[in-house]
Amino acid sequence: MQAAGVLLLLLLLLLAVPVNVLYALKREGCWRGRVIVHWMFGLVHLSFRPGRRRRGPRGRSRGGRGGRIARAGKGLVKRRRDLVAVLRSPGFARRLFRLIGDLIAASRPRRFQARFVVGLEDPADTGRLWGMLAPLRLLFGKRSIGKESSVSLEITPDFSGPRFQGYSCASLRFVPLRIIGLGLGFVFSAPVLRALRQQKGQRAFS
Repeated sequence: MQAAGVLLLLLLLLLAVPVNVLYALKREGCWRGRVIVHWMFGLVHLSFRPGRRRRGPRGRSRGGRGGRIARAGKGLVKRRRDLVAVLRSPGFARRLFRLIGDLIAASRPRRFQARFVVGLEDPADTGRLWGMLAPLRLLFGKRSIGKESSVSLEITPDFSGPRFQGYSCASLRFVPLRIIGLGLGFVFSAPVLRALRQQKGQRAFS
């Protein structure tokens, strides 16, 4: 019991050490770019590139590949429909945007730039999403935080069909313990729990 308490205390101390993150990401079908992480006052250094795929073994049949593509397409459509249903849940969008604002404030960005084009299958859903994003665009559209810190966020709607592409780059510094606290507060908030219950009920009757 005492050893477990010591390990828990050590874990909390490690999570209280600030993390520095630098990244530059671009999305055109999949995420590509580079992420650099410095932790423990420079003792831990990580660097990785999202979007890199390992080549699988050759000689697979075309039919199998076509089946995988078809299944992936159906799964993507289902995920988009689930996303629209969740965003329509009362209070969820407001709570989500509050989380995004809290995360940006907690990360103390020296530089944050993001520019994305977003569209859903139904133009009406795209319009609703665009309206929901209005407070976030007004809050983080383009402003300076201090002398050397700036935030720039630009989101453009696409009413022609499903689309999500753009880029983002940032230099962030945050305390993992605080980010975990914000995440737990979001997950166990009333709007999120309500949306999860609705999704579970819809899947039970589908």
